[in-house]
Amino acid sequence: EEIGFLDETSKDERTLGRSAGRSLKGICAMKKQVFIHGHRLSALGLLTVDGMMAVSVIEGSFMTVKFKTFIEEDVVTTLMHPISSVLVMDNAKIHHGDGVADLIREAG
Repeated sequence: EEIGFLDETSKDERTLGRSAGRSLKGICAMKKQVFIHGHRLSALGLLTVDGMMAVSVIEGSFMTVKFKTFIEEDVVTTLMHPISSVLVMDNAKIHHGDGVADLIREAG
């Protein structure tokens, strides 16, 4: 039995454009520079008790087709016991894309 956590994140020129921030008490929150200018990078990863088992970084955003490809090529082949495994995802829109649930169900 395995448990895997799947999540994605994106970074672009708006990433650090926040109106509020966190810092230690008595120290002002500061932003020194923009992460990247003009490009959007997205990362998708599978974390298990053994560590980060699969990662995909792309330019742009993950859409349903790219997400399904990651499930097929990385997640299903990485989990050693797909029939008794549990895959935990948040409520992101791409997780509800056409065929995503069927793809995961077919794997086990």
